[in-house]
Amino acid sequence: MLEVRHIYSLTPEWLYDNVTQLGEGAEVIDGKLTVMPELADGGFFFTQVSPGLSVVLLDLTFKKPIRIRRLASNNDLYIIHYDFSDEINLIHVDGVKHKIGYKANLGLGVVDNAVENIFEPVIGERVFAMRLLVSKDLLSVSIANRNAKDISKRKIKSDKKTLFFYDHIDSKSKLIMHAIKSKSFLDPAFEIYLQGVSLRLLAKFINRYSNLAQMLHHIPEKEVTSLDLTKEYMLNNLLDGFPGVDMLAELAGMSVTKYKSLFRKMFITTPNHFFIRQKMILANELLKSENFLDISEIARKLNYTKVSKFSLAYSQQFGRKPADDFLKSEF
Repeated sequence: MLEVRHIYSLTPEWLYDNVTQLGEGAEVIDGKLTVMPELADGGFFFTQVSPGLSVVLLDLTFKKPIRIRRLASNNDLYIIHYDFSDEINLIHVDGVKHKIGYKANLGLGVVDNAVENIFEPVIGERVFAMRLLVSKDLLSVSIANRNAKDISKRKIKSDKKTLFFYDHIDSKSKLIMHAIKSKSFLDPAFEIYLQGVSLRLLAKFINRYSNLAQMLHHIPEKEVTSLDLTKEYMLNNLLDGFPGVDMLAELAGMSVTKYKSLFRKMFITTPNHFFIRQKMILANELLKSENFLDISEIARKLNYTKVSKFSLAYSQQFGRKPADDFLKSEF
């Protein structure tokens, strides 16, 4: 498998530093668009949006297996990653695999540029993702301004133990990004449009995570790995009932109090709410699959003894009834 190594920065020099790794015919056009015809159809577009903010938009369909390794850098950036790809892609952070796409469905990720990660795209499927490159100073000031009560205006610190977090892309951000998915890199107004979308996404992000300074913590890699292990356990057992915090804490090798606190910091919710949310996302997939004759069959598959309880959980997650999304099997 080909491995490409690169770093991100707020300026376009990194594009030219890495283009030689991308095969015959790869080139950077006007310091913005990178194409790699030997490796993939499409390309990725980079532009500086404002001081402290740049953006990379990836719209690629890879032809060959590839591992893209982003090397650690001390340039004080956070990468806010939005993924709208067609299939599962894998992001590895410190050796831990994080699935971006179906199943975990955690399409939003915040990654510290001080820690290396690896991206493995699916071959033959469209990869469509946007990465906001934001200076920590800009994000700190923006968060402090958003939260007037934060008198200390604490800085977001950087070290190799900074905790990343993952969450779902909210509906408004999905709408913002959906509009650009049909745009062409060759459109004369594409760069301006992309810059506008980036600013809107960042504003929505800051509004949603106004307590970001409190959310980013310094936790040993071993504990991050343990939390991820429990997350994967829950995702692999969505057809069962919630395993319980006691069991998950034991799996993580932590006290219940410590586990609950660290899980909430990493995934912006409690373990139980995380499990239910993932179960309802799976329910949505099953309802639309056209593989079931009635909703009660899906409820039973998801370990609900009463359809009413399933309907309540679904409505609380999506604001609509299961029947609104159900496509009945014709066989």
